[in-house]
Amino acid sequence: MNWFAFSALPVPVDHRLLQTIPLFAGLRRDQLAAVGRHAVVRNVPRNTVLIRQGDAPEALYMIISGRARVSITGEDGKELVLDSLGPGEYFGELALIDGEPRSATVTTASDATVGVISRGEFEACLADTPEIAIGLLRGLSHRVRELDEQLRDFALLDVRGRLLRVLQKLARDGDGRRTEPVTQQELANMVGASREMVSRVLNHLKSDGVIAVQGKAIVLLGPRV
Repeated sequence: MNWFAFSALPVPVDHRLLQTIPLFAGLRRDQLAAVGRHAVVRNVPRNTVLIRQGDAPEALYMIISGRARVSITGEDGKELVLDSLGPGEYFGELALIDGEPRSATVTTASDATVGVISRGEFEACLADTPEIAIGLLRGLSHRVRELDEQLRDFALLDVRGRLLRVLQKLARDGDGRRTEPVTQQELANMVGASREMVSRVLNHLKSDGVIAVQGKAIVLLGPRV
């Protein structure tokens, strides 16, 4: 059990925060307030494991501020980052629905504020507010489409192309051009390549005037691909 999720009595979450979560889009203010009473808010530091691959499902998580990365680890110990999550995004709902172990690990990539609803409380929310199920279906549909795009990129793009896609997504989650601080190893895990290969490709992109590096952040300069 994650200490930050259930170590204190639930504190109502402001309905204005819940309005930023697509899962609850379309709910009335009184419905949002009811959901907020089921939730706990925690401030967690960078590199905190929120859920671990293989764990039993315990809660639904919502990112209020900060970032988190979704990853899987193979039998050889190699990590592959599947997604980067930012404010307004949520995760952990699949395991709550089917009761199966967690399919991936989610770790904070920065200091973050996370909303948590335990499995029992989430089931109560669904019973009280069945409209949430519509949000779940929309979210699942969106994730299937994203997975299709990711599989296409891995099949059709080289490391340079995959790296540009990742940088564009990371920048899109910010101001559209500049990513949050990210290490070369984190990028390597996202594109399924070695850190050395990512370093070489980044140097080529800099030489070609496509990107600029500002500390650990990357700025996209060239046309988007």
